[in-house]
Amino acid sequence: MAKTKTRTFYPNERLSAQLVLAKRAAEIRNDIVLAKLVARARQRLNHSGDIVVIAHQIAVDLGYYLVCHQYEMPRAAYDLLAIAYEVSVDVPEAATIIELPQRKN
Repeated sequence: MAKTKTRTFYPNERLSAQLVLAKRAAEIRNDIVLAKLVARARQRLNHSGDIVVIAHQIAVDLGYYLVCHQYEMPRAAYDLLAIAYEVSVDVPEAATIIELPQRKN
């Protein structure tokens, strides 16, 4: 029976790996704006430790790029946007459900 090792990726590792993949994508290298965006994000990630802020800024920059380019963007940029959004969105571990009062007829 084959055994596999499972490895959990931390958010900073996932974002870093996705930035490397995006940098290597030909369609991003050919687009000057996206190439600068990815380079700036990698530089911020290497110099700063606040992964949530960096991921949020990547999502904002790519959203602005989408609006300016009639919602057309290379696949690698969409993948980067998905990872950045996933990292920047804070998922609560515990939540309280508040029951709304019922309307009386």
